[in-house]
Amino acid sequence: MPDFPHHTPITLPWQFNDTSLAKTNYQYLDNGQILFTITHVPLIDITPKMLTWFYQNLPISTVQIGQEKLSWYQIFHPSEHKSINILQPATDGSSGLGVGALIEKKQWFGSYNNLTTERVVEFSEQGITFELELAGLSFAKIEHVFTKTTTGTEYRVSGLIGSDLPIIAPVINLIIRYKLFPEPMIKQWIRHQVEEVNNLNVFLPKLYHAEKQGTHYLLTLD
Repeated sequence: MPDFPHHTPITLPWQFNDTSLAKTNYQYLDNGQILFTITHVPLIDITPKMLTWFYQNLPISTVQIGQEKLSWYQIFHPSEHKSINILQPATDGSSGLGVGALIEKKQWFGSYNNLTTERVVEFSEQGITFELELAGLSFAKIEHVFTKTTTGTEYRVSGLIGSDLPIIAPVINLIIRYKLFPEPMIKQWIRHQVEEVNNLNVFLPKLYHAEKQGTHYLLTLD
């Protein structure tokens, strides 16, 4: 596991909503790959356009809440997010997330530190697809799918972790399963994802319409 310190959980003027409506599942395939799916709690008054706007600006924007200036990544999950950085820009030269961008995320799931390098391979109002990279090779693919509903958006995630390369895949998948992503960590990771997406219900509609100066936003929850 990567070694970096955890910050004290950030106190925000809201609490996580009930996450019990989320549906999650994971399983180990015959070749050792890990398949997981999440159907998140319904997002109310949040459109797919708002979600892509949020993710595009996530690595580069800050927010003012009262007297405190925070990164968007910190309020996305205030107790388990450390930092997100763009290592390589999107291929079209735009700032933030976009197709071709390579990002580095530091976070933790309970007691499990996680440092990932992720390539954005698809980015639109239909969803976002990331490929996790290690030493320049992809070892996981995670798809976020946004479907517009009459009340907001249905948000689904599916992921496949591991390799299907001939001959060496079983060895790679054993390392991933027992060293990089052991089963207790997978459970905590899924819990973490459910919490952060559910958290969008609280702040994203108001953040989308908030006053701003450049990439800094003033969030008021009155």
